[in-house]
Amino acid sequence: MTPAAISVEQRRRRRARRHHQGSHRREGRDARGGARALGPIHSTDPATPYLAIHARAEVSIDDVDAALYDEVSLRRFTTIRRTVFAMDAEVASAAFAAANSPIVETLRRQLIGWLDASDDVDGDAASFLAHVEAQVVAELRSGGPRSGAQLAEAIPDLAVRFEPKPGASYSRPQRITSKVLEILGTEMRIVRSRPTGADFTSGAWRWAAADPRWLDEVADVSPDAALVRLLVRYLDACAPATVTDMTWFTGTTKTRVRRALGELGAVEVELAEADEPGFVLTDDPWLDGREEPEPDSGATVALVPGLDPTTMAWKQRAWYVDDSAGVGVFDRNGNAGPTIWVDGSVVGVWTQRSDGEMVMEILDGVDVPDDRRVQIEEEAERIAGWLGDVRVNWRYPTPITKRLES
Repeated sequence: MTPAAISVEQRRRRRARRHHQGSHRREGRDARGGARALGPIHSTDPATPYLAIHARAEVSIDDVDAALYDEVSLRRFTTIRRTVFAMDAEVASAAFAAANSPIVETLRRQLIGWLDASDDVDGDAASFLAHVEAQVVAELRSGGPRSGAQLAEAIPDLAVRFEPKPGASYSRPQRITSKVLEILGTEMRIVRSRPTGADFTSGAWRWAAADPRWLDEVADVSPDAALVRLLVRYLDACAPATVTDMTWFTGTTKTRVRRALGELGAVEVELAEADEPGFVLTDDPWLDGREEPEPDSGATVALVPGLDPTTMAWKQRAWYVDDSAGVGVFDRNGNAGPTIWVDGSVVGVWTQRSDGEMVMEILDGVDVPDDRRVQIEEEAERIAGWLGDVRVNWRYPTPITKRLES
């Protein structure tokens, strides 16, 4: 028998449980476990992985530091959509093999083109760049983690400049340091190490040589096979999702997504109030007529950071945030700010002012019962206590967060 259409309420309930929101948050889950169910976690804002993991697990800042920099059970690098993500090793391998080769090729080709036009480079630009890359990796292997500035001091060739927009009035010559580090990091020959700033919100990185065994894990994995693996993990956390959602999330084409769905045998399901069907894995409980269980107790109340996977994992978002009420929840590029969730949908926005005060706003037209408001306040207090003296400055502020912080 064909299952009935999955309702919006049922989708919200599934997401709240699978993304460990509110009462689904568990003690005893470590940092890797807190991240595992979410898949790739945006890390272009350095604060996001910390707050996203803390929203799902009773972990300290030091615990997340250890997972990123000591145990390296979470890997942070540029991958799908040319975006920096943090993720566990299994997802990292799939994302890297599925997406990174064309990204690296584009980055390297672009820089070689700039170097070809630079007066600072004599001879073949590709050979020069390969030589510089080898110097950077050798320096990090022999000397340990270094900042970009320290590497530039040790390797004179990093002082070479290029003109990114020749002839444009706003263009200014740039050193190649950041571009070389971006290429090597995307190629996973080097990795981001502990930041140089005062705390985890700093985006000024030290870099370290990568463990070569990481590349061995994906040496024989084809991009298409890796995409299948990536979509398995995505659907495990986010199903039902549409082809539009998955194409946007992976940054690839609908043709590749549909081919991968066919390879893994994903099952098409009807979604209520949606313009296209969704897909679930073959072992999804919905196919056996089962629903996600209700929360163990109370409401699933959660405060998640800007760019959190729960807000960003779908292209089509109207089923969990009302388009009219949610004006200002996202910036003009679709990046989500910090949000308040109740029972699987966005009900408001929160942020932290420079003096540490936690401020919140419920969206216009959204009804939040008094008991849920109490839970929201309690969650805000918990986050403030966890942050202590740390002040979060969102890299992608939204209209609402800007207003609340003023």
